[in-house]
Amino acid sequence: MLKIKYILSICLMLGALQKLSAQQISGIIYGENSMSKSLEPMPLINANLYWANTTTGTSTDDKGRFTLPLPGDQFPYKLVISFVGYHTDTLLVTRASQSMKHTLKESSDLSEVEVQSRQLGEILSKQSAIQTQTITVAGLQKLPCCNLSESFENTAAVDVEYTDAVSGAKQIRMLGLDGKYSQILLEKKPYVRGLSTGLGLMYIPGSFIESIQVSKGTSSVIEGFESITGQINVEYHKPERADPFHLNLYGNQFGRFELNTYGARKLSERWSTMLLGHYSFNKLKHDTDGDGFINLPLSDQVHIQNRWKYMNLKNHEAVLGIDFLEENREGGQMSYFDNPENPSAYGIGIHNRKYEAFAKNGFVLSEEHEQSIGIIFTGTRHEMESFYGNRKFTGIQHSFYSNVIFATELFSHEHHMNAGVSYMYDDYNQQFDGTDYSYTESIPGAFAEYNYSVEEKWQVLLGLRYDLTRNYGNFFTPRLHMKYHPAEHATLRASIGKGYRIPNNIIEQAAYFPSSRQFIMAGDLDAEEAWNMGVNYMQDFHIHAIERDVKLSLDFYRTDFVNQVIVDADQEINRLYLYNLEGKSYSNSFQADVSMEPFYNWQVSLAFRLNDVKVTIDDELRQRPFINRYKALFTSSYATSMNKWMFDVTLQYNGVSTLPQSIEALNLPDYTNNQTPDYLMLHAQITRKFKHFSVYIGGENLTNYVQSTPIIDPQNPFGEAFDASAVWGPLMGRMFFLGFRYTLDKKE
Repeated sequence: MLKIKYILSICLMLGALQKLSAQQISGIIYGENSMSKSLEPMPLINANLYWANTTTGTSTDDKGRFTLPLPGDQFPYKLVISFVGYHTDTLLVTRASQSMKHTLKESSDLSEVEVQSRQLGEILSKQSAIQTQTITVAGLQKLPCCNLSESFENTAAVDVEYTDAVSGAKQIRMLGLDGKYSQILLEKKPYVRGLSTGLGLMYIPGSFIESIQVSKGTSSVIEGFESITGQINVEYHKPERADPFHLNLYGNQFGRFELNTYGARKLSERWSTMLLGHYSFNKLKHDTDGDGFINLPLSDQVHIQNRWKYMNLKNHEAVLGIDFLEENREGGQMSYFDNPENPSAYGIGIHNRKYEAFAKNGFVLSEEHEQSIGIIFTGTRHEMESFYGNRKFTGIQHSFYSNVIFATELFSHEHHMNAGVSYMYDDYNQQFDGTDYSYTESIPGAFAEYNYSVEEKWQVLLGLRYDLTRNYGNFFTPRLHMKYHPAEHATLRASIGKGYRIPNNIIEQAAYFPSSRQFIMAGDLDAEEAWNMGVNYMQDFHIHAIERDVKLSLDFYRTDFVNQVIVDADQEINRLYLYNLEGKSYSNSFQADVSMEPFYNWQVSLAFRLNDVKVTIDDELRQRPFINRYKALFTSSYATSMNKWMFDVTLQYNGVSTLPQSIEALNLPDYTNNQTPDYLMLHAQITRKFKHFSVYIGGENLTNYVQSTPIIDPQNPFGEAFDASAVWGPLMGRMFFLGFRYTLDKKE
C-alpha cells in the first residue's frame, strides 16, 4: 500500500507542475418538455457534446452538467449537442464560459432546423472522476449489434468470447479477467448474474439500447461491492423521449433472423409508456470444421418489456416496468438431431424463462441545495432446465434488490454527498449431476460517497460501504477516485479500491458442463476479494499542419487478489478442481488509444492493449490460460454528405494465449510451444440512409479465420478426454448479413 501511495503522489505532483488553468466551457444541458408548458425543462443525462470537425467530446452527468476543453485558442468554435428524441443543436462558441446553459427542443417541433452531423460512436468522459467510456446509438449501429454481447466489437476495453463450442454462450473480459469480476447493470440494477451468468449478455437486444457506459476499475460504491475490474451499465430507450415507432430486421446466411421493435406514446402530461419486443431464431445446422458437432446451437428467443414513466409538475419522477424472456437452445452432434433418442448421440438442450418487475422513484427535495432521494426496487424469477449429454442442470433463482440513495450538497457547491442503504436477496434452488447445490444469501448494506471538486480542476470521490452477508462474513469496501487537469486539454486520473464477489460455483462453471470433467471442490470456498488500482492520462493535441485534433488516452490497471476461487483445469483432462487461492493472483493491463478525424466525416481510431495475467495453480504461478497477451484494434468510419452513405470497418488483431497444462499434454496439432496462434478478424458494414428508413449490409470475420480444434476428442463425447471448453477463437467463418431499420420520427 505504501508503494501505491508513493506512485499516486508522484503522478499528482508531476501533474501539478503543468499549467494549472485550461480553457474550457462548462454548464448544464436541459431538455424541453412539451407535455405541458408549465413543466420546467429537465436536465439531460448522457447528452452528447463535441466540437464540430473534431473527435473531442464528452457527455453530461446525472445532473445534466458537463465540462469540455476548447479545441484550441482560435475562436469561434461550433459545439454540437445531441440527445435521442431531441433536435441536434449546433452552437457558436466565441469565448470560454463557466456557466453555459442550453435547452434542447423535442423533435416534435417542426420549426426547428435539424443539423446533419454524425453522432460520435464513443465518447471518453473528461468530467467524471471514474474513467468512463460511453457507447452511443451511432456506435452500436456501426455493426449489426444484435445483442449486448455483440456491442463491444469496436471497443478495445472489453473482449467478448464464446465460453464453449456447443452452447453458444458468451462472456466478456475486462482488464484481462473474466466478466464475473465486472459488474453488469441494466439502468443501475444488477442484471447479468446468477443463472444469467452464461447467457445473460444475449438477453439484451441491441435495438433496445440507448447507450452503454463502460467504467474501468472499481466503480462507485452506490451500486454495490461487486465491481472489481469495471462496470458496464446499459440504458434502454426512455418512453418520454423515444420515437413513436422503430423496427429493425436482421438476417445472415447462417440462418439467424431477428426482429426488434419498440413503440412509445405520451398518454398525458404526466404519463408515457413504451413497449419493446424482440424475436429471434436460428434453425440451420452448420458443421464447418467437420467434427460432427454443429458450430452454433439452434435457438429461438422471445423478449418483451413494458415500461411506464410518470412525471408530476414539481418534484417526482417514477419508472415502472415488467419484463419477460424465454429462450430455447439445442446443440450437439449432427447425429443427435437425426435421432434424439439414440443413446450414443451427444446433444444439449437449454431452456430459460425469466420474469422481472422493477420500479424506480426520484424525489427532488431542494433544488437550491441539490437534495434528492432515489429509490430502486427489482424482483426476478429465473427458471432454467438443461442437459449436456448425460449431465443435467436445473435451477430456479428468486432475487430481490433495493437501493435507497440520498443526495445533497454539503457546505457549498464544491461538496456533494450520496448516502444510502441497500438490500440484496438471492435464493437458488439448483441441482447438477444429481447433487443439490441450493443456497440462500441475504445482504443488507450501507454506503456513503463524498464528492469534492474545485472549479473543474480537481475532483476527489471517496466512497465507503459496509455489507453484512449471511454466508461469507462482512465486507468493508473503500474506494478512492481522483481527477486532475494538469494542463490545457489534459486529464489525469488515479484510483484505488477494493471489491468483493460471492461466487455461484456451479452455474459459473457452465462452460465445463459439455465435458467429461468431474467437479471437485476442496472444502468451503470463500468469497473473492481483490484490490484494483489504476492511472489514466488523456490528452488532446491539435496538429496545425493539417488543422486536425488528435485524442490520446493511456491507462494502466492492476488487480491483486486477496482471495480467489481457483478454477483448475490444468491437472487432469477429466477433472475440474475448485479451491481457494494459495499464493498470488494478479492482472496487469496497459492500454493506449489514439483517435482523430483526418478529414470531415471520417473518424479513425487505433488501440493497443497488453495483458499480464498470472495465477497460482497447483502451487505454481502460471500464465492464466486463454487470455490474449496483447490485442490491437483499428476502426474507421466515414459518412458522405447528409449521412446518406456510411462505411464502417473494424480490424482486430488477437495475440497468443496459453493452454491449460492438461490440454498441452495431449500434443494437439496447430499449436506452437503449447500456445494458441494469433489471428486477424475484419468486420465491415455499409449503410444507406433514406428519409425514414435505412438499409445496411456487411460481413463479419471477413478474414475467415476459424479455430481448427474447438472440441477435444469429438468422436468420443462420452469418453474421458472429451472437452468443449477449450475455445479461444472464432467458431464460424466468414458471415454476411443484411438488415433494415425503420423509424417513425416524433415530428410526424
